[in-house]
Amino acid sequence: MKSLDTAPDPGLASLYRLRLRDLQLLQQIAEVRSLTAIADQRGVSQPALSRALKEIETALGAQIFERTKSAMLAPTPIGQHVLARASLVLADAQALQSEIHAFEDGKGAHLRLGIIPYITSSLLEGVLDRLTCPPWRMSVSVTEGTTDQLIAALRRQELDVVIGRLSADVSSDLLRERLFTQQAGIVSRLTPAPGPAPLGLPALLDYEWVLPPMRSPTRQAFTELFVQHDLPAPTARIETTSLNVIQAALRHEDNRLALLPADIGRELRQHGLLAYRDFPIPFPMPVVGLISLPRTRALPSVRTFRDALYRVLPRVPL
Repeated sequence: MKSLDTAPDPGLASLYRLRLRDLQLLQQIAEVRSLTAIADQRGVSQPALSRALKEIETALGAQIFERTKSAMLAPTPIGQHVLARASLVLADAQALQSEIHAFEDGKGAHLRLGIIPYITSSLLEGVLDRLTCPPWRMSVSVTEGTTDQLIAALRRQELDVVIGRLSADVSSDLLRERLFTQQAGIVSRLTPAPGPAPLGLPALLDYEWVLPPMRSPTRQAFTELFVQHDLPAPTARIETTSLNVIQAALRHEDNRLALLPADIGRELRQHGLLAYRDFPIPFPMPVVGLISLPRTRALPSVRTFRDALYRVLPRVPL
């Protein structure tokens, strides 16, 4: 059995001397590109920063920055790799600090949750209530964005878990868990331009549209639906996934429609914000699911979140 006081690997001994503030300095140099400017910001001398950078490069055994023709500092090829790794370490450290603060405040663990905008308020309220109230008393930071944006943040370890569209990324480094499917619906201003008569699929081509971005899973499914029926896909006058932007875009336009999940559209109608109608034909939107990395799935905060989510889901109409 190896002793706990076994000496570190000699090849790694120099790395153990690095501190988080050393990695933060590398990040700042990469952003500012000038030791003189950083010295002014920190209130230290430029030679002192030069020595600090030299010590860090010695510990790493590699030159991280080089002078450009404009006398600014730029990362070397290996420096770019080091900086990418440093950002992951600092993100982990920040997450650990948040959890420590949460425990000190008596709130339990801290969860960094990413969600797409098209999650009903009833589902989100139910989950947040369970997480933040006794017995768990967690703290939660919620980031809203498109699935590809959230996955990028997950890979940078800025998020612990994501609720997003499962068709957005097929990489094998992600763990995926199917939750539910939403049917598509259509929203318009409160005095609906289409009138009481039902709309057929060809009639949708006569309207301006507010749609998700071109590369999003929902937009791709929307386009494929029209292609399958030998129709040209409507183009977007406005591209967004923001509910606030959708409401603003429709408020004064009689000839404009927006694509939303049916459950979201009904919520907006119930709150008196927009008019809603079913999509002309059955149109299941891409599956919504949990997305995480193997290393984060085992976090106590993520396990608690999954438990809360599955307790709320059966009580939420989808």
